[in-house]
Amino acid sequence: MTPPPAPRVAALANHFRSVDSAPAGFAVARSAGVAGGFLATFTALSLLTLTALTLMFDYSIWNNHRDIVFATGDPKIAFLPLRAFILVFFATFSLYAYSNWLRRAVIFAATAGKFLVACVVIDVVSRYLGIAIHVEVPLLVQQSLSLIVAMIAFPHTILKQAQLPKPFTSPVVRQKRGPFVHLGGVLAASLVAAVVIERVFSHQVMGLRSWALLGGIGPGVFLAQQLFTFAFGGVGMLRVRRSRGHRFAPDVAILIPAHNEAHSIADTVRALEVAAETYPGRIRAYIVDNCSADTTSEVARSALAGCELISGEVLYCGTPGKAVALNYGLSLITEEFVVRIDADTVIGPGCLKVAMRHFVDPTVGSVGGMPLPRELRTVIDKVRLVEVLLRHGYFQVAMGAYDGILGVPGMFAVYRRAAIDEVGGTTEGMNGEDTDICVRIAAAGYRTVADPKAIYYSETPATFAHLREQRTRWFRSIYHIAAHARPILLNPRSLNGAVVLPFMLVSAARRAMLGPLLIFSLLCLTVFHGAYPYLTWQPVAAVVVGMPMLVAVLACCLQYRFDAIRWIPHYLVFRIVRSYYTLGSALTLVFPPLTPAAAVALVRLDPQGDVRI
Repeated sequence: MTPPPAPRVAALANHFRSVDSAPAGFAVARSAGVAGGFLATFTALSLLTLTALTLMFDYSIWNNHRDIVFATGDPKIAFLPLRAFILVFFATFSLYAYSNWLRRAVIFAATAGKFLVACVVIDVVSRYLGIAIHVEVPLLVQQSLSLIVAMIAFPHTILKQAQLPKPFTSPVVRQKRGPFVHLGGVLAASLVAAVVIERVFSHQVMGLRSWALLGGIGPGVFLAQQLFTFAFGGVGMLRVRRSRGHRFAPDVAILIPAHNEAHSIADTVRALEVAAETYPGRIRAYIVDNCSADTTSEVARSALAGCELISGEVLYCGTPGKAVALNYGLSLITEEFVVRIDADTVIGPGCLKVAMRHFVDPTVGSVGGMPLPRELRTVIDKVRLVEVLLRHGYFQVAMGAYDGILGVPGMFAVYRRAAIDEVGGTTEGMNGEDTDICVRIAAAGYRTVADPKAIYYSETPATFAHLREQRTRWFRSIYHIAAHARPILLNPRSLNGAVVLPFMLVSAARRAMLGPLLIFSLLCLTVFHGAYPYLTWQPVAAVVVGMPMLVAVLACCLQYRFDAIRWIPHYLVFRIVRSYYTLGSALTLVFPPLTPAAAVALVRLDPQGDVRI
C-alpha cells in the first residue's frame, strides 16, 4: 500500500497520541481534571468522615481506638484511621468510575464488602487469640492486615467488573520448581534476618525511623522487603554477567513500527548502522509506517539508502495500532531472531551484541536492556534517569535471579522467533502488548532476561501532557495484561502467574492509594491532630523518603551513575506525581453500564458483585 501525502513533520501533540492511547472498548480518554476532581472529592469526604469519627469518639458512641476496629488488649488510640481511609478511597473511586450509577454502586459494594468481611475476620481472630491464648495482636497489625486486604480487593474488583481483554489461549507449561524454591527460601531468610536485626540493633533501627528512613507500617516489614531485594539483586547481577559472557551473533531482523516519527526515525536507523560495525551477524531492518500523518516513510527510505552495513525496507500498514503494525511486519520476516525497536529509540553501539549473547541458552525467549533518556535537559529527563537506574538497572535484574521478570519494554526487545510463533504473535487492541508477549512466552516455558549493559536511548516526554498520556497507558496496562493472562493468574504452574503478576497488581493499587493516603495523613496530622496525637511526621515522610531514597542511591552507585544521585529528591517528588497518574489510569478503564434488571440478577448471583455481566 502507498501512504497518502503528508506534511514533513506532524504536530508535536500527534507524535505521541494514537489509537493505543485509549484502546477502543477497554479504555476511554478522560481529561486530567477527572483525577483532580477525585482528589478534591476525596479530601472533602475525608474531612466529613474524620469529623464524624471524632464526634462519635468524643461522645462515646464508638470505642476509643479512633478507627473502625475492634482491638484487643488495653485501649489504644490508632496512629491513623487506616480503615476509614480505605472506605473513603473506595467510595470516591466508585463515584468517579467510568460507568452509570448502578455499576458504580456495585463497584463500591464489591470493594467495601470484601474489605469489611476481611476486617471482621481479622478482628475476630485477633480477639480469639487474646482471650484463648493471651496473645495480644497489636492494633497496628490489625490495621496493616486490613490495608493489605484493601490492596488486593481493589484490583480484584477491577478485573471482575471492568471491560478488559479476553484470556489468551497460548499454551501453559508447568514451570520448574527451582525458582519457587529459591524465592521462598530467600523470602524466609529475609524475614528471619529482619527480626534478628530489629532485636539486636533495635536502638539503631529506631534511630533511623526517627529520621524517616524507616517508618510506615513498621521497620521489620521494610527491612525484610529490602533484604529480600538486596539478596536477589546480587544473585541477579552474577547470573546476567555469566550469561553475557557467551559469544553468539546470529542474523537478526530489526522491526520498527513508526507512527509520525519523521523527526526521529533517521537517528534510529543511523544507530543501527553504528551497531552493525561491531556485530558479526547480518542485520536487516523492517520499518512499518503505521498511518503516519507526516513524511515518516520518505525519511526512513532516505536513511536506509545511506546505510552500508545494514539492509532494509519500508512497509506501510494502513490499519492503525502498534500491535497491528508489529504483526504485519512479523508476517514478512524470516529471520530466527527479531529485534523490536521503537522509532524514537537509539540503541547504543554495543547494545545488540550484548543482548544477543543471552540467546545461546535455548530457554531464553526474550531479552531487554536499559532505556536511558537521550538527553538530560528537563526535570522529566533527570527523573526518568533515576527511575530507569532503579527499575531496569536494579529491580529487574533482581527479579531475573528467580526468573520473575514479567516483561521488558518494547522500546528495545529481542525475541526468539520460534517463541513468538508458539504464542501467536502480538496481541492487538490492548495496552502493554510488549509485556503481554513476554508473559505468554514465559507461560510457554521460556525465560526473559534483562541486561543493564544492553544500553539504548529513548525519547522522554517533552511536556507533561505527553508524560500523562504515556504513564496512563503504562499504568493501565497492568489490568489489560492481568485480564489477558487469566489462564496463569494464581496458577501454581507459573511463577509469574502465582507470584509476580499478583504482586504487580497489589503494587498498582498501592501506587494509586499513595496520593490519597498522604492527603488523609496530612489531615490527621494537622486538622485532626487532637484526635490522633500519636501520629508523627516521620511515618508520613517515610512513605515518600525512607527506603525509596536509600534503594535509589544504591541503584545509582551500582551503575556508576553518581551524577544521578543529585536528582533523587526530584524522583521522590515524582513518585507522588506517578501516584496521581496511576490513579488516573484506573479511572480511564471502562465499566459496562448496568441496567436495573441486570443489577437484580447480579445481586441474586453474588451480593458482592463478583460476577461480570
